[in-house]
Amino acid sequence: MIGVDFIQDLGIVVLLAAVVAWLCQRLGLPVVLGYLTVGVLVGPHTPSLPLVTDAARIHTLAQLGLVFLIFSIGQGLRLQRLKRVGIPLILATVLTAVLILNGCRLLGLALGWPGETGLVLASLLMVSSTAIIGKSLRDTHTLHSSHGQTALTVTALDDLVAVVMLTILTSLAQAGPSDAGTVMGTVLRLNAVLISLLVLALLLVPPLLRYLARRALPEVQTLLIVGLLLLMALLSAKAGFSAALGAFLLGAIVSSSGLSAQIERAVPGLCDVFGAVFFVAMGMLFDFALLAQVWPLVLGLFLLAMVGRALAASLALLAVGYPTREAVKAGLALTAIGEFTLILALVAVEGGLAPPHFYPIAVALCLLTAATTPFLIRLAPAMADWLDSYQPERLRMWFRLYHDWIEQLRQGQQSHRVWRIIGPRLLQIAAQLLLISGLLLLAAPFYGLSQRWLGQDWPTPGGLPTLFWFGFGVVLLAPLVALWRMIDAVAMMCAEVAVPTGARRAALRPIFKALLQTVTVGASALWLATLLPHDVLGGWHFVMLLVALGGLAMGLWRQLIRWHSRLEIELRAQLADTPLSGLSATARGRDVPPRWQLQASDVLVSTGARAVGCTIQELSLRDRFACTVMAVERQGIPIPSPAPDTALFPNDTLLLVGREEDLRRAEQWLTAVPNGDVIHPQGPEIEAMGLLPLSVPSVFKHSGKRFSALGLRAQWGVQVVAMERQGRRLVAPGSSETLQPGDQLLVLGTPEQVKELAYWLST
Repeated sequence: MIGVDFIQDLGIVVLLAAVVAWLCQRLGLPVVLGYLTVGVLVGPHTPSLPLVTDAARIHTLAQLGLVFLIFSIGQGLRLQRLKRVGIPLILATVLTAVLILNGCRLLGLALGWPGETGLVLASLLMVSSTAIIGKSLRDTHTLHSSHGQTALTVTALDDLVAVVMLTILTSLAQAGPSDAGTVMGTVLRLNAVLISLLVLALLLVPPLLRYLARRALPEVQTLLIVGLLLLMALLSAKAGFSAALGAFLLGAIVSSSGLSAQIERAVPGLCDVFGAVFFVAMGMLFDFALLAQVWPLVLGLFLLAMVGRALAASLALLAVGYPTREAVKAGLALTAIGEFTLILALVAVEGGLAPPHFYPIAVALCLLTAATTPFLIRLAPAMADWLDSYQPERLRMWFRLYHDWIEQLRQGQQSHRVWRIIGPRLLQIAAQLLLISGLLLLAAPFYGLSQRWLGQDWPTPGGLPTLFWFGFGVVLLAPLVALWRMIDAVAMMCAEVAVPTGARRAALRPIFKALLQTVTVGASALWLATLLPHDVLGGWHFVMLLVALGGLAMGLWRQLIRWHSRLEIELRAQLADTPLSGLSATARGRDVPPRWQLQASDVLVSTGARAVGCTIQELSLRDRFACTVMAVERQGIPIPSPAPDTALFPNDTLLLVGREEDLRRAEQWLTAVPNGDVIHPQGPEIEAMGLLPLSVPSVFKHSGKRFSALGLRAQWGVQVVAMERQGRRLVAPGSSETLQPGDQLLVLGTPEQVKELAYWLST
């Protein structure tokens, strides 16, 4: 019986995953390595112990696990975080992908590979492993360092690159051999479907989940979330893309809407179980025989992955303004490839875009890079110092001039009034156009479903196409009207700026506006015309449909504008409806404003170290090294903003904030070289803390009082990490320092604590 056989295979996979996860935990190894290894050992290609042999059921397990795994990865990406990350790191991620893409395409041409094979190789090396890099940074106690946070952010953005490449490969596998134009068209179609699914899900999913959270039982929420997950995956697949795209989007949406805690309660352990199932199933597809035939290629590609990824990431970070040392250390931390690489390799092999041996190559690269990444992270500071010391002075000068130019360019862009007004509206036009395109692409599978259910001749002979597309056109009227109004506004602003002042300004301005508007509307119409169902509607039917929709739009113009405005307000509300949505970029996470030149670092207190048995007050880290203790982590339990009388025990982990040189001296003084294998989970208390800027008002009734008299820690639970007064900056001010009107403070605490402090200062 097929059902019983599938249950048997699923039970074997889950039990093996549990055993190997426990072993990896005891040995301090990434569990992904254990899952892949046990899958290789018990798969059909290993004759010694083939516990699971049916390839079709293995693929089913992999597909099922893929949906839940990508959903959990999507939950790690908040849409609001993209804004907080900033343009430089987004550009660095894109530039890294472009460098790897061009390098792999050139290598493929040199080896005589087809163009699709070079693209597959690039996709395998483009994407870093979030799980492996995060585990390696925690094990090497560099998770909270500046380059560690940079690497974590880039590897999170790599997930977006992976989704794009997965969709492109899936589309190319369905369409067959293609050229660069086809790839570009696939990317545009992907963006269109992405935005349309995102908008639809944001408008429907968060309100529904909040309603159920108040009125439904937990099992109802679980069923709904799993059903929505499978539905989003199905819609994405029906639109011609990978099912992983829909799962990734749903995960990002629920995370961005402040519903992560509810999801974790409603779907307990499902993502962990099926994520493990996915990796074990992927290991079962590994074939030693194929790998043995191409082992020289494996070693070459391993060196390429190590050197190429580190070099590309370092150059990209340098290009967006990062210092040489930080760029090199972050680049070396980004060498591990993992979960998405396996998915991309499997899609490419099954779609005929790459030879069969590419999948075992991907598994081997995943295992090798996962094993070497921790060593590279430990060697990164020494290698960065060596490169920085041997860097020619002329090259150092050019880098300094280049970084100064980038900073001036960034400040100039922020101060340019015209760009600040027009730039966001251009992005809105692009997003609106992609939304309409995505809705048109999603309409095709819905029309096919209606045709199967109702038939071509419902309700009259040949009436279904006209009725369906007229109804769908009515839905598109509001975004089309909004697109027209955005183009009109941008054309008017561009005409104001472009036409010089003079006697003929009044006559030239409307001409320039009309010309720009005509070109933009014409280009948009040509693009949308390529997505219309010409094969379903005949010529005259199509013209009559457009005339009818045009007349309806003219009659309902004001109502359509109001309706679209309401939808836009609702969409903004869903994106902003998180507990921390109102905070600025520096108010979340541990990114410190650049002008303070502060970093965060982990210090492990080993057995027999100087700090064991001492309280934080006795250590006097602020007076000795100008460092502040942000948190203490003990046996996996975080203690945010610890009190001065908190005593330290062996294997405690201190999270310190200070300048890089001060952090080094503090670590050397506190403890010997850290040893042991300690995991550093981030609890919600530490996650909520951040370094937030705060200005002391000009009228301040406690002016001139010392910090010891104010009792900020005792009263509000916060610490002043640094302060600036009349251009003079002081890191870790002592208890005898006074607080004056106009002081600029950098405060450590939760957003709620800092808000309470700000209110107290203003009263």
